[in-house]
Order: sequence, then C-alpha cells, then structure tokens
Amino acid sequence: MRTNPTIFAVMPMGKSKRMENKPFVKFNDKFIFMNGYEILKEIFPTFLVCHPEVERKVREILNENECNIISDTLNIGPLGALYLAAKNLTCDYIFFAGCDMPFLNTGIIKFMCGQIAHNIGGVVLKREKFEPLHAIYGRKFVLETAEKMIKNNERKISGIIEKNTDKFKVIDINNSELKNFDPEIKFLNDIDTADDLKKNMKKF
Repeated sequence: MRTNPTIFAVMPMGKSKRMENKPFVKFNDKFIFMNGYEILKEIFPTFLVCHPEVERKVREILNENECNIISDTLNIGPLGALYLAAKNLTCDYIFFAGCDMPFLNTGIIKFMCGQIAHNIGGVVLKREKFEPLHAIYGRKFVLETAEKMIKNNERKISGIIEKNTDKFKVIDINNSELKNFDPEIKFLNDIDTADDLKKNMKKF
C-alpha cells in the first residue's frame, strides 16, 4: 500500500422508483446530479456508472470528451455500480456518493479521505445505520466481497459493510470535526421524492 493512496470518485446514475428521471430533476437551476458531480470533480478523477436508460442523456449534458462514463451492464443498483467501478478502475480507493445528494461538502470528503489507514476496507459514516452511499471503499476489497454477494443474489450495498464491519473505519455522524464543516449534517440529505425536493430547496 502506498503512503498516499489513489482515490477516485464514483457516482451511480440509475433509475428511481420513487421519482421519475431523478438524476435530471432541477435543483439550484442545475440537474440534481450536477450539484454533487461538480464538487467531486474538484477533488478527484470522477466517474459516472450509468444505467443504460440514463446514459445517453448524461452524455448529452456533459461533453463526452470530458466525462468518464462506465455503462451499468448489471442493472442491480448501487452494489452493482460499485463493483463495476472497481473492475474498471485502477485506483486504491473509491469515494462513492449518490447522484441525489446536492449538498456534498468538500471539507467532509477530505476529512474522510484523511481517515484511510493501511489495509482497511474503507471509511464509513454511521447514524442509526451505516451510510453506504457516502463512503470510501477499497477497490480490491470491493472486488473480493461484492462479487460473492452478487453471485449469492445479495443486492443491498449496505451488506458489504454490515458483513465486514471490522474492516472499516467507522465515523460517528456526531463527530465534532464533521459538524465543524456542516453543523446541520445536511450533506447527507438525499432527494428521493417530490417532498424531499421541496424541503431541501428551502435549505439551500
């Protein structure tokens, strides 16, 4: 393991059952995924894992020569997207964030990256439950664990953490350093429904 591990960001771009065309809903006068994507691109090489039904529109929105897209050939949700990213990338770690999280925070992301230690599976936040869609995963760890889960028809991305908690650096969401960056912890707010959209627009 190198002293300074390489970290790439990955954002899954799938279909939503609760909100039609969710990645392309407007938030802050942008497509919602662009709010987080632009922040990630300032920090890391950033890749989008796109469901076939959203990939074409993403390519239209972004300059195809400037964006890195991995086609989601598995179509089984975030776990499949994470696994495909691990197979296609050459980094040491993946910062994985949902496309519906418009309040990503640069300070918090960098703080989490600073928690990476030798030979761990990743870094994860925890409230009542783990936060698998705002987490860091070791690429080799994902290849070792996610493939087995997918073969066993286990599709919940939280399972990769719950089955291997001892491999992760777990950060309590009430950690004072996190709240220094975002006192309201709104960086974890995601947009799943029209009501979520209205509520979070008020917070912007």
